[in-house]
Amino acid sequence: MESLLLFNHDYYKYYALIIETLDSFSHLKLTIAIILILTFIHITQRQAHIYLVDFACFQPPEFHRISVGTFIEHSALREKEFNTTDINEFEKKVITRSGMGNETYSSEGMDFIPSDSSLKQAMGEVQHVLFSVVDKLLTKHKISPKSIDILVTNCSINCPTPSLAAMVINKFGFRSNVKSFHLSGMGCSAGILAISLAKDMLKVHKNSLALVLSTETICSNVYLGRQKSMLLANCLFRMGGAGILLSNRKSDRKVAKYELQHVVRTHLGAKDDAYGCVFQKADEEGKVGVSLSRTVVHVAGEALQTNLTTLGPLVLPYSEQLRFAFHFVWNKFIRPWTTKKKQAPYVPDFKKAFDHFCIHAGGKAVIDAIKERLSLSDKDVEASKMTLYRYGNTSSSSTWYSLCYLEAKGRVKKGDRVFQLCFGSGFKCNSALWKCISKEVSKDISNAWTDRINRYPVDVPEVIEH
Repeated sequence: MESLLLFNHDYYKYYALIIETLDSFSHLKLTIAIILILTFIHITQRQAHIYLVDFACFQPPEFHRISVGTFIEHSALREKEFNTTDINEFEKKVITRSGMGNETYSSEGMDFIPSDSSLKQAMGEVQHVLFSVVDKLLTKHKISPKSIDILVTNCSINCPTPSLAAMVINKFGFRSNVKSFHLSGMGCSAGILAISLAKDMLKVHKNSLALVLSTETICSNVYLGRQKSMLLANCLFRMGGAGILLSNRKSDRKVAKYELQHVVRTHLGAKDDAYGCVFQKADEEGKVGVSLSRTVVHVAGEALQTNLTTLGPLVLPYSEQLRFAFHFVWNKFIRPWTTKKKQAPYVPDFKKAFDHFCIHAGGKAVIDAIKERLSLSDKDVEASKMTLYRYGNTSSSSTWYSLCYLEAKGRVKKGDRVFQLCFGSGFKCNSALWKCISKEVSKDISNAWTDRINRYPVDVPEVIEH
C-alpha cells in the first residue's frame, strides 16, 4: 500500500511538471503572438494613408470656346502672313481627324490675330485657371488657406519668377512655413508626378493637407512657323487645369472620395529616340515650338509596357500573374527546344485589376493604341475620348477631366478602383491607382461635366464635316 502511494505521488509530481512545462510553453507562444500582433499594428499605423479629399477641374467661360471651324478660320488668317496654303491645309487635316469637337476652349492670347504669346498673356491665363480651382476647393470645403501645409504646382512651358506656387501663395495668403514646390518641363505626365511628390511629402509630415495644381499655358507655346511636326501642338492643346486636395489625416477619411493605392513612374530618357520624340526647340527661322515626332506612339507603347510590368505584380490577381509567368517561361526556355512557333507575349487582363480607366487625352491615336494594347472596350476608353472631344488635350490635367466625366455619369461606386495613365516628354509614362472609399462620389453634381453630361457620349467620326 505504501509503495502504491509512492507511485501515485511520483506520478502526480511528473504530471504536474508536464502541465507546468506546457503552461510555460503556451505562455511563450501567447507572448510571441501578442508581440507579432502589436508589431503588425505598429507597422500598419506608421504607413501613411493618402486620401483624396476632393478635386476640381477648371470650367472655362463660354467666350473661350473655339469650334473646329473657328480654329480653321484662324489658321487661314495666319496663312496670309506665311503666304502659303500648306500650313492651313495641314492644320485643317489634323484638327478634323483629331477626335476633338466644337466645345474645346482656347486662351485669350490664341484668339488674337496674330496670336499673343507674351508673358502677360501667359500669366493671365494661368491665374484665371489656378485661382478658379483653388477658390472652388477651399470654398466648397470651408478650408482656410492657412490650413494648407504642402503646395505643389506644375506647368511645363511657363516657368516665371517668382514661381507659380509663389503666385498662389501671394493670392490666397498661405502660411509662411508652407512647403511649396513648382514642377516645370515635365510635359503631360506632370499631373501624376505632382501627386507622387505630394504623396512623398505627406508620408513624412503627419496630419497635413496638400494642394496639387496642374495646368499648362497654351498661349505661351503657340508656334508661328512652318514646320509641320511643331504645328501639331497648336491643333491639339487646349485650355484647362485641375486642383487636387490630399490629406493624411485620419479624420479626413470620412469625407474623402478616394485613397491612393499605388503610383508607378517610368522614364525612358536614357534612350535617344524616346528623349527626342517630344522636344521644345527652335526651327530654322528661330521660331520656338514643341516638336511631336511620328515615333511618339511607338515610344509611348514601349513606356507603357515598362510601366505595367512594374505595376502588374502590385495589382493583378494571382491567376493573371501565373498566366503571364507561364507564357514568359514557355517562350524563353521551353519553346526553343520544341518545333512550335513562338507565341505572342501574353497581355494580362487589367480589367480584373481596374474598374475604370482614365487615359491621358493626348490624341485619338494614343487612346486607340492603348485600347488595343490592353484589349479595352469602347466603354473603357469612353471617358478619355469624350474628354478629348469636349476639352481637347489639356496636358497634365486631362486624366482629372476623365474622372470628372465618370463621376458625373454616376459610374464610380464605393470600392471601385480607378486607373490613371499619362505620358509626357522625356519620355515618361506615369500611372496611379485610386480606390473609391465614399458612397457620396456620384452625388456631387457640381463638376466640369454636369452642365451637359446628358449629351454624352457622342459619336466621334473619323472626319468632322464643316
